[in-house]
Amino acid sequence: MASKEKLYERKLTRSLDDQLKAEILNMFQARREMLPSGVDMSWHPKEPVLSLKGPMGVAFHVHFQEAREMLEVFAELGFAARMMVTETHRNQARQIIHEIAEELQL
Repeated sequence: MASKEKLYERKLTRSLDDQLKAEILNMFQARREMLPSGVDMSWHPKEPVLSLKGPMGVAFHVHFQEAREMLEVFAELGFAARMMVTETHRNQARQIIHEIAEELQL
C-alpha cells in the first residue's frame, strides 16, 4: 500500500487554464534530465491535478486548489520507493517544483 505525504505548498496567484497547463508540462519536460527515466506526466481529465508517475511506485500529484488559492504537491510512495527515497530526493523534488512555480509565477 502506498503512503502519501505533502511535499510542497504555496499560495496560488494564477488561475489554471489550458495555456498554463501546457506551460507547466513544457517546464517539466525542460527538466527531464533531472527526473528519473520513465516518468509519465499527465493531467487528470476533469480535476486540476497533474500527475507524474515514475518507476518503483513513485508518484507526485500537483493539485491546483483554486477555491482555496493553494498549490499542493503530494508524493505517493509504494513499498519499494519508501525504502529507496531519501530526504535528499524529497528536497530535490521540492526544488524543481519551486523553481517551476516561481518561473511561471504560480
